[in-house]
Formats: sequence, structure tokens, C-alpha cells
Amino acid sequence: MVPVDWARTDVSRAYQLPADRDALIARYSADSNSLQLATIFDYLEEHAADRVFVESPYVDFDYRSEFANLYARMFNPPPDKCERLLFFKDGIFLGFCVARPSVKPVGRSALAPPPSLQPFVSCVARHVVHPYGQQYEVKAWPFLSQDGVYGRCAHAAIWAIARYHHLRHNGPRCSIAAVVEASGTRIAPDKTSPSSGLYLQEVADAFAGLGLPAMPYTPAELSSGQNLQAIVCRYLNSGFPVALSTPRHLTVLIGYGYRDGKLFWVRSDDNVGPYQELEQWNGKRDGAADQWDMLLVPLPARIHVPGEAAEIWARLTLLEQAGAIAETAHIAEELKADKLRIRSYAIDSAEYKQRLRSRGLGEEVVHHHLLTPASVWIWVTEFQRRGVTDSKRVVGEVAIDATSHPRRPQPVFANFPGRVVAWLPGEHAPRAKAVTPVELYDSALPRRVPA
Repeated sequence: MVPVDWARTDVSRAYQLPADRDALIARYSADSNSLQLATIFDYLEEHAADRVFVESPYVDFDYRSEFANLYARMFNPPPDKCERLLFFKDGIFLGFCVARPSVKPVGRSALAPPPSLQPFVSCVARHVVHPYGQQYEVKAWPFLSQDGVYGRCAHAAIWAIARYHHLRHNGPRCSIAAVVEASGTRIAPDKTSPSSGLYLQEVADAFAGLGLPAMPYTPAELSSGQNLQAIVCRYLNSGFPVALSTPRHLTVLIGYGYRDGKLFWVRSDDNVGPYQELEQWNGKRDGAADQWDMLLVPLPARIHVPGEAAEIWARLTLLEQAGAIAETAHIAEELKADKLRIRSYAIDSAEYKQRLRSRGLGEEVVHHHLLTPASVWIWVTEFQRRGVTDSKRVVGEVAIDATSHPRRPQPVFANFPGRVVAWLPGEHAPRAKAVTPVELYDSALPRRVPA
């Protein structure tokens, strides 16, 4: 049951943390003891948040889609308006949470990653809100819990990924209703029936229907030589969230890091919260129920080349080009001897070129790459010196056209100490020239080891 003063203009608007934590949780989850809401307040405690403001009433695009497609047809429907909680620390905006009149009250939310996990979260987007004529923004992963009736865990995960791509890559803005429609859910003639969940094929159909075709990976059926951890890390390096299916749940991997040499993941779980650390790489902690069944990687349009194919071709390209002349043959030998670490990521080529001058590649290399035409999306593979712990650890890199044929990816440009190469449209042979050597320069990827 919602409070009697739900979504009224005379609701108390200002609260202090941590003093009013319990009162706020009691207001929004009195009947449900919402774990998601409690988790959000745990993050706020780690942020040392001190103020919460309530915007009431609040008309929420996503809750209205649920209301219009299911709740409005009930004999005794819940209210059609929400309240929005705005979180601050010393006047700095930390994010927001839309509270809906539901047994699962956490609606559309965006909260800055907690400090302990912030360095390892790869997938954050800029959220802008305008309460009472003020503008605030925060970089966060979009989160929404299932309502347990119209939307299930799969809908919530698909919605979060689609909303992220909307904010980060200008994809369409999709409501939960759009997700339900795109999934082709097994529904009777009445399309406003409660959902019973989704099969994996319906999840894939939903991504395709929302304009985000997903690359599938089945852990038990990977080709020889493929490494599941490396596959996921490439996409997370690119800022692409990965949908993770287990036998009874669908969650989203949004980051990763290393602690004491051991890999861990950052996962968004609509049953718990947006930033959950997952220590085991394959989900076997609780037995078969947590086994990783399928990974789906929804990608922006015009990325046709899988990350693993791009990396293979980048390695072959470096071996060929560096090994072609005596001055750079030692680079090829180091790669063969496993003295170089390989890290790959996809990026908009314009964004890549904007960052070049800040990385210390040398003006000749920067000038060469800026003038070489490139596809909108490229895969960049860095070849890093092993044992180097600071940011200047890259020996060279190769860019692959992400829009080229997935079975024969096309290089765009490359650099390694003393040499740059370009593959120009319409030309059969690459153009190479000597430049002033730069032995090591900054990686575009962050270190993912706790301080």
C-alpha cells in the first residue's frame, strides 16, 4: 500500500543522511522491504551523501509505459505518478532514483558508481535531470528493477542496455513497453497480460527489434583458442555492456578489474542493485543454477567485426609489417616470444583521433593517423610492454575497420617505434613510412588494479 500522501505537492521535500535513511526506506518499501532500495542507500553511505530531495509528483516516462500497458486496466489501479529522489553530497549531485507505487519501488535510476568500484565500471553514460528548473548531471549506469508483473529480469536488463546505448551512442529511447513488444513475448491475444519471462531467443529478438543486434557467445561452444574472459574484457574495454544469462536470471556485466591477480566482474542485477562485485568468472559458486549459459553483446550499428577477429588480424598485421624490415623486426620477435601484452577495444574513430595528442605518440604519428581516413567505428589493438605498471606501456597499435567483413577484417592504420602504416581505400598495398621513434606511450585503457 502506498502512503496516503503519495505524489502530493505538500510532501516533505528535504531529508538528511544518514539520519533519515530508515524513514525514506520505510516510505518507499514499507510492504516489500526492497533490497534494491536498501542497496542504493548503501551506495549513498559509501559516497558519504548528506542530503536527499524529493520531487513530487513526478511523471516518469518508463513507469507510464508500464501503467498504460497493464496497471490502467486493473479494477483498482495504483497511482499513475511517481516521486523522484535526488541525492547530494556537499552540494554535488550523485544521482537520482524514481520511486514508483509498486511492491518493487525502484524505477529508473542513475547513481554514480560507489568509490570502491568506480575505477572498474566501464559502462557509464551522462544523465541530465531538470528538477524545479535546475539542471544536474551524473555519469552512471542506468538501472531499473523489474516490477515483477509487466516486466521481468530480462526486460529490466534489456531496458538498461538499450537506455545506456540511447544515452551513450544516440540510439532510440525505449520504454519497458517497447522492450516487451520487441521481444515478441509469448502472449495471448491480450497484449497487456502479465509477463512470464523470456527465453534466450526472445531476448535476442528484443535486442534486434530495438536496433541493437547482439553477438552471441555460448561458453560451452567456444572455438578452440577462444577465451571467454578475454572476449568479455574486449567489449567492456569498449564500453559495451554484456548481457549474461544463467539458468534462472539475466544480468548485465558492466565492468571488471583485478585484485591480487584475480579477475572480478562488476555486474548490474535488477534483483539487487546496479553495481555488484562478482568474484567468480564463470558463476559456479552456487552450482549449476549460476552457470553461464549465454553471453549477448548488443552493439551499435555498423560494427560487423567481432572483437576476437579484430584482435587476431591486428596481431597478424603487426607481425607482417614489423617483420618486413630489419629496423622493426625486433617488435615482431617480441610479440612471438609473448613479451608484449595485447589489449583491444572498439571506439568511434572521431573520438579516437580527438584523444591522440594527449597520449604522447609523437607529432608525426598523430599527424599520420589524423589524416588517414577511417570508418566510423574501429577496433584498436594495443601492444603493451609486459611488466610496465604506469600508463606509458604501449609499444604500438593497429586499427581495424569495424565495418569490414568479419571473416577478413581490414586494417586502417598502424604504428610501432619508427614506423607508421596506412591502408587507403581503393589501394591494394599499404603505405608505410619512417617516423621519429617513440618507444613507449600512454594506453587509452585504464589500469584495473585497486589502489
